[in-house]
Amino acid sequence: MANQYLRAFVIGSSFFVFIPYFLAVKYLSDHKFTNYSYENYTLYAPIGLGLYNVLSLYIANKMNITRRYSLFLISIIAPTLVAIGVYTRKAYNYTSVDQWFNHIWKLYLIYFIVLNFIIYSLDKNI
Repeated sequence: MANQYLRAFVIGSSFFVFIPYFLAVKYLSDHKFTNYSYENYTLYAPIGLGLYNVLSLYIANKMNITRRYSLFLISIIAPTLVAIGVYTRKAYNYTSVDQWFNHIWKLYLIYFIVLNFIIYSLDKNI
């Protein structure tokens, strides 16, 4: 059982999973929209993504649901938690509601794609 969770963490923190996030944050950082260092982000983001994948596996096992459905649930939960965190901590220098809305929408989209397609594919094929 522990091997399952370790495998989920490794998949969730792999290059294929975190590269979309790194590219997005690098763009925002280059355009001076961020209030945090890109270096710190590159350290902590893979850990967070790995833990979200472990949580997804835990939910699937405890609730006896499919891995696909648990990843879908996490693709809603994770960006919600991240959105709350970045908004309350003022992680970005946005000056309008439209900028925040655009960021949050893209956040949900990236999490949906990464969890439901990239992680699901890696989980099935590795």
